[in-house]
Amino acid sequence: MNKYEFLYRLDKSLNNLAAAEREEITHYYDELIQDAVESGKNEEDFIDRLGSIETILRTIKKDSDFVKNVKEKKNFELRKVFSASSRLVGTAITIFIIFVLGSIAFSFVTSGLSLFVVAGLKFVTGLKSGISSMTLTLYVGNMLLGIGLTSLGVYGFWWLVKESKDKLEKLIEWIQKTIDKRGDSK
Repeated sequence: MNKYEFLYRLDKSLNNLAAAEREEITHYYDELIQDAVESGKNEEDFIDRLGSIETILRTIKKDSDFVKNVKEKKNFELRKVFSASSRLVGTAITIFIIFVLGSIAFSFVTSGLSLFVVAGLKFVTGLKSGISSMTLTLYVGNMLLGIGLTSLGVYGFWWLVKESKDKLEKLIEWIQKTIDKRGDSK
Protein backbone atom coordinates (compact mmCIF):
# COMPACT_ATOMS: atom_id res chain seq x y z
CA MET A 1 0.00 0.00 0.00
CA ASN A 2 1.41 3.42 -0.86
CA LYS A 3 1.45 6.48 1.39
CA TYR A 4 -1.66 8.14 -0.01
CA GLU A 5 -3.77 5.02 0.23
CA PHE A 6 -2.52 4.40 3.80
CA LEU A 7 -3.25 7.99 4.89
CA TYR A 8 -6.69 7.93 3.26
CA ARG A 9 -7.63 4.68 5.00
CA LEU A 10 -6.23 5.93 8.30
CA ASP A 11 -8.17 9.20 8.08
CA LYS A 12 -11.41 7.36 7.27
CA SER A 13 -10.84 4.97 10.17
CA LEU A 14 -10.33 7.82 12.64
CA ASN A 15 -13.82 9.24 12.06
CA ASN A 16 -14.72 8.91 15.75
CA LEU A 17 -11.98 11.38 16.77
CA ALA A 18 -12.16 15.15 16.65
CA ALA A 19 -11.12 16.67 13.32
CA ALA A 20 -8.04 18.30 14.86
CA GLU A 21 -6.82 15.02 16.39
CA ARG A 22 -7.50 13.16 13.13
CA GLU A 23 -5.48 15.72 11.22
CA GLU A 24 -2.59 15.58 13.73
CA ILE A 25 -2.42 11.80 13.55
CA THR A 26 -2.55 11.62 9.75
CA HIS A 27 -0.02 14.48 9.51
CA TYR A 28 2.25 12.62 11.95
CA TYR A 29 2.16 9.45 9.84
CA ASP A 30 2.63 11.49 6.67
CA GLU A 31 5.81 13.02 8.13
CA LEU A 32 6.97 9.67 9.49
CA ILE A 33 6.63 8.01 6.08
CA GLN A 34 8.21 10.99 4.30
CA ASP A 35 11.21 10.93 6.66
CA ALA A 36 11.64 7.20 6.09
CA VAL A 37 11.53 7.60 2.30
CA GLU A 38 14.00 10.47 2.44
CA SER A 39 16.38 8.32 4.49
CA GLY A 40 16.30 5.67 1.75
CA LYS A 41 13.71 3.22 3.04
CA ASN A 42 11.16 1.65 0.72
CA GLU A 43 7.79 3.37 1.22
CA GLU A 44 5.61 0.26 1.06
CA ASP A 45 7.93 -1.79 3.30
CA PHE A 46 8.01 0.99 5.88
CA ILE A 47 4.20 1.33 5.83
CA ASP A 48 3.92 -2.42 6.29
CA ARG A 49 6.23 -2.19 9.34
CA LEU A 50 3.97 0.42 10.91
CA GLY A 51 1.26 -2.18 11.32
CA SER A 52 -2.24 -2.42 9.99
CA ILE A 53 -4.79 0.38 10.30
CA GLU A 54 -6.70 -1.80 12.77
CA THR A 55 -3.59 -2.18 14.93
CA ILE A 56 -3.01 1.57 14.91
CA LEU A 57 -6.63 2.15 15.91
CA ARG A 58 -6.36 -0.37 18.77
CA THR A 59 -3.18 1.33 19.94
CA ILE A 60 -4.84 4.73 19.91
CA LYS A 61 -7.78 3.35 21.93
CA LYS A 62 -5.67 1.59 24.55
CA ASP A 63 -2.87 4.19 24.81
CA SER A 64 -4.22 7.46 26.11
CA ASP A 65 -0.82 9.12 25.60
CA PHE A 66 -0.66 8.22 21.90
CA VAL A 67 -2.35 11.39 20.66
CA LYS A 68 -0.32 13.46 23.15
CA ASN A 69 2.89 11.87 21.87
CA VAL A 70 1.83 12.62 18.30
CA LYS A 71 1.21 16.25 19.27
CA GLU A 72 4.69 16.43 20.83
CA LYS A 73 6.13 14.81 17.67
CA LYS A 74 7.84 12.01 19.57
CA ASN A 75 9.44 9.68 17.07
CA PHE A 76 8.38 6.17 17.90
CA GLU A 77 7.20 3.21 15.92
CA LEU A 78 4.07 1.30 16.74
CA ARG A 79 5.96 -1.96 17.13
CA LYS A 80 7.97 -0.55 20.07
CA VAL A 81 4.82 -0.36 22.19
CA PHE A 82 5.10 -4.03 23.16
CA SER A 83 7.68 -5.12 25.70
CA ALA A 84 10.42 -7.37 24.37
CA SER A 85 9.60 -10.39 26.51
CA SER A 86 5.88 -10.45 25.82
CA ARG A 87 6.52 -9.80 22.13
CA LEU A 88 8.89 -12.77 22.04
CA VAL A 89 6.40 -15.08 23.78
CA GLY A 90 3.55 -13.84 21.58
CA THR A 91 5.61 -14.40 18.45
CA ALA A 92 6.58 -17.92 19.54
CA ILE A 93 2.96 -18.84 20.22
CA THR A 94 1.89 -17.29 16.91
CA ILE A 95 4.54 -19.25 15.00
CA PHE A 96 3.31 -22.42 16.69
CA ILE A 97 -0.30 -21.64 15.72
CA ILE A 98 0.74 -20.89 12.12
CA PHE A 99 2.66 -24.18 12.01
CA VAL A 100 -0.33 -26.14 13.33
CA LEU A 101 -2.80 -24.45 10.96
CA GLY A 102 -0.40 -24.89 8.03
CA SER A 103 0.01 -28.58 8.89
CA ILE A 104 -3.75 -29.03 9.01
CA ALA A 105 -4.18 -27.27 5.66
CA PHE A 106 -1.38 -29.38 4.15
CA SER A 107 -2.98 -32.59 5.40
CA PHE A 108 -6.32 -31.57 3.88
CA VAL A 109 -4.67 -30.87 0.52
CA THR A 110 -2.69 -34.12 0.43
CA SER A 111 -5.59 -36.25 1.72
CA GLY A 112 -7.99 -34.67 -0.76
CA LEU A 113 -5.66 -35.09 -3.70
CA SER A 114 -4.88 -38.71 -2.86
CA LEU A 115 -8.57 -39.52 -2.36
CA PHE A 116 -9.43 -37.87 -5.67
CA VAL A 117 -6.66 -39.65 -7.59
CA VAL A 118 -7.35 -43.11 -6.13
CA ALA A 119 -11.12 -42.80 -6.58
CA GLY A 120 -10.61 -41.47 -10.12
CA LEU A 121 -8.38 -44.41 -11.05
CA LYS A 122 -10.84 -46.91 -9.55
CA PHE A 123 -13.68 -45.18 -11.42
CA VAL A 124 -11.86 -45.46 -14.75
CA THR A 125 -10.89 -49.11 -14.17
CA GLY A 126 -14.46 -49.81 -12.98
CA LEU A 127 -15.85 -48.40 -16.22
CA LYS A 128 -13.59 -50.71 -18.21
CA SER A 129 -14.41 -53.79 -16.15
CA GLY A 130 -18.16 -53.14 -16.02
CA ILE A 131 -18.76 -52.98 -12.26
CA SER A 132 -22.12 -51.88 -10.83
CA SER A 133 -23.42 -48.36 -11.07
CA MET A 134 -23.62 -48.14 -7.25
CA THR A 135 -19.89 -48.76 -6.99
CA LEU A 136 -19.21 -46.17 -9.67
CA THR A 137 -21.41 -43.71 -7.78
CA LEU A 138 -19.34 -44.41 -4.65
CA TYR A 139 -16.16 -43.58 -6.58
CA VAL A 140 -17.67 -40.33 -7.89
CA GLY A 141 -18.65 -39.44 -4.31
CA ASN A 142 -15.09 -40.12 -3.15
CA MET A 143 -13.74 -37.93 -5.95
CA LEU A 144 -16.07 -35.10 -4.91
CA LEU A 145 -15.00 -35.54 -1.29
CA GLY A 146 -11.37 -35.35 -2.42
CA ILE A 147 -12.07 -32.11 -4.30
CA GLY A 148 -13.79 -30.71 -1.19
CA LEU A 149 -10.90 -31.61 1.12
CA THR A 150 -8.37 -30.17 -1.32
CA SER A 151 -10.38 -26.96 -1.62
CA LEU A 152 -10.61 -26.68 2.15
CA GLY A 153 -6.85 -27.09 2.46
CA VAL A 154 -6.14 -24.53 -0.25
CA TYR A 155 -8.51 -22.09 1.48
CA GLY A 156 -6.63 -22.73 4.74
CA PHE A 157 -3.34 -21.78 3.07
CA TRP A 158 -4.95 -18.71 1.48
CA TRP A 159 -6.33 -17.60 4.85
CA LEU A 160 -2.94 -18.03 6.52
CA VAL A 161 -1.24 -15.91 3.86
CA LYS A 162 -3.84 -13.20 3.25
CA GLU A 163 -6.28 -12.90 6.12
CA SER A 164 -4.55 -14.00 9.30
CA LYS A 165 -2.24 -11.01 9.83
CA ASP A 166 -4.69 -8.82 11.77
CA LYS A 167 -6.02 -11.74 13.78
CA LEU A 168 -2.51 -12.82 14.69
CA GLU A 169 -1.62 -9.24 15.70
CA LYS A 170 -4.67 -9.25 18.00
CA LEU A 171 -3.48 -12.56 19.44
CA ILE A 172 -0.02 -11.14 20.12
CA GLU A 173 -1.58 -8.09 21.81
CA TRP A 174 -3.78 -10.31 23.96
CA ILE A 175 -0.76 -12.42 24.99
CA GLN A 176 1.17 -9.24 25.77
CA LYS A 177 -1.66 -7.93 27.98
CA THR A 178 -1.92 -11.25 29.78
CA ILE A 179 1.81 -11.37 30.47
CA ASP A 180 1.87 -7.74 31.57
CA LYS A 181 -1.08 -8.33 33.97
CA ARG A 182 0.66 -11.31 35.51
CA GLY A 183 3.88 -9.31 35.83
CA ASP A 184 2.04 -6.46 37.56
CA SER A 185 0.35 -8.80 40.04
CA LYS A 186 3.64 -10.26 41.30
